[in-house]
Amino acid sequence: MKIGLLASAAALAFAALPASAATTLLTSESGYAGPGLDLSAFANGQYNFTFGPINVDTYIFTAAPGGGGNSGQGSVVGQGNYGLGGNGSFGGDAIYIGVDSGSGYAQLVLSSPVSQLGFFMNYLPGSTNPPVIEALDVDGNPFASYDLSALAPISTPGGFNEFAFRGISSDATDIYGLRFGGSYILLTGTADGTPPPPSPIPEPGSFFALGGLLSLGLVQRSRRKQA
Repeated sequence: MKIGLLASAAALAFAALPASAATTLLTSESGYAGPGLDLSAFANGQYNFTFGPINVDTYIFTAAPGGGGNSGQGSVVGQGNYGLGGNGSFGGDAIYIGVDSGSGYAQLVLSSPVSQLGFFMNYLPGSTNPPVIEALDVDGNPFASYDLSALAPISTPGGFNEFAFRGISSDATDIYGLRFGGSYILLTGTADGTPPPPSPIPEPGSFFALGGLLSLGLVQRSRRKQA
């Protein structure tokens, strides 16, 4: 009788445990219904190295890059030149969050849970530590992890300020944040969920043409003064 009661109690306890929600790796912004990311407040031409915590849009940002990051001062939340080897480089007007290390991670955490969370991102291919994104639970612990290099590689050979959308979707509203690390991974976004356009790189002839126009303007101004 006691064995039967114990078995029944165990069955009830097991039934009371919440079922784990299924998660999916998102590889396109098409149909994405999660929150966006506005980094315009950090468009000051600086890397703004930090470990956090700091407020970034509606998120709390913290970072734990390996070795403290290349600068030893944390990860990037801003602008500046940032190389990703075979996947090109970043700079100009691009605003981004970069772990700035081949290991460690950075993360963005929300105050309320969502069912989808994703950003435009890129990484250094061929690194020792693979680029990984993870969904965080209410306690800040990862409960879903995806290796992008194995499951959804990003390839932008020689690109400049090029990103691809990656994220995580859950069957439940239980995602409190996204952690991203390895391979010098970086991400960006704007209020409407689209990345800033690539900064145009003027061809050499354009610089000469611009110089000629400036010179012509100075000559005309000098003539007006003499007259």
